[in-house]
Amino acid sequence: MKTHKNKLNWPIVGNSHIFDFLEKSLANKKVAGSYIFTGPANIGKTTAAYFFARSLVCEAEGAPALPCGQCPACLAAAKGIHSDIYLIKKPADKKNISIDQVRDFIRSLSLSSFLNSYKIGIIKGAENLSEGAVNALLKTLEEPKIKVVIILTAADIDVLPKTILSRSQILNFSPVKSAAIYDDLIKNYQAQRSQAKNFSRLAAGRPALAIKFLQNREYYEDYQRLARSFIGLLSPDINSRFSAIENIIGKEASGQEAVKLALGALQVWQNLARDLMLLDLNLADLAQHEAFAEELSAAKGRFNLKSLLSLINVLKQSRDYLAANVNPRLALENVAVSF
Repeated sequence: MKTHKNKLNWPIVGNSHIFDFLEKSLANKKVAGSYIFTGPANIGKTTAAYFFARSLVCEAEGAPALPCGQCPACLAAAKGIHSDIYLIKKPADKKNISIDQVRDFIRSLSLSSFLNSYKIGIIKGAENLSEGAVNALLKTLEEPKIKVVIILTAADIDVLPKTILSRSQILNFSPVKSAAIYDDLIKNYQAQRSQAKNFSRLAAGRPALAIKFLQNREYYEDYQRLARSFIGLLSPDINSRFSAIENIIGKEASGQEAVKLALGALQVWQNLARDLMLLDLNLADLAQHEAFAEELSAAKGRFNLKSLLSLINVLKQSRDYLAANVNPRLALENVAVSF
């Protein structure tokens, strides 16, 4: 990487303290061997990791911003084919990032760079590392190599062992103000004002999630379906509640697919339960799900603050059940019977 004294050209909103820090690190050539980007899911951690990697391999000397986006290294990185940038994450059908994945990852990072560049490895969702994978990674972090950078992203840093935390530069990503997300959607993504208003509130401080809602219609429709399932759970009829669960899991889903579906539902339900609590406290302007305000308002009479706190606790308990390998359908039914 050439010597740069320039700004970062990263399409990320909020958390300016992090990008100021990384900008100075690049300018002063004080790049750590290991970083942990931590914060809520869909807040921009992985995007930041990618653009940090692209900035490290950028070859343009004197460019006004990093990455320049024009040099061969930037073009290859943008396409995901740069030979010195590696990514691993949990396979969709697996519970963990395996030790074999990490060993291959480490082996790739140990090879010499063809371009005398940095070699960067990104581990997305590092909280999913298996015990064996953690031990394999730790050996590499204990003996850092020159011009090798490892970036871990994690929504839950508490599950990572202290031995990894102590060997990494930890950067905490915080939720972003909805006004900043609203402006970003309009300015940089040509969203309509109604879309920007809806998605900036729905994202609850997570810019990457707002962009995903805007650009991926199927993803947004899936989210709406899960939100409607929560409305179904508000029915006093227990059969209607179990029917809502059947519509989420279905008869065919099993294994990690069923776990993923159940976890997604619980995450959305937690957000909606929070909205019910805000409505009960007469704080409707802070509610996340404006599109479901009418249904939630109609149902809030069934709950008081104590019952809502109990519901939120049951939702958290059901997520813990999933982590403990309880059948996903049973985890959701645990919520249905608590309404």
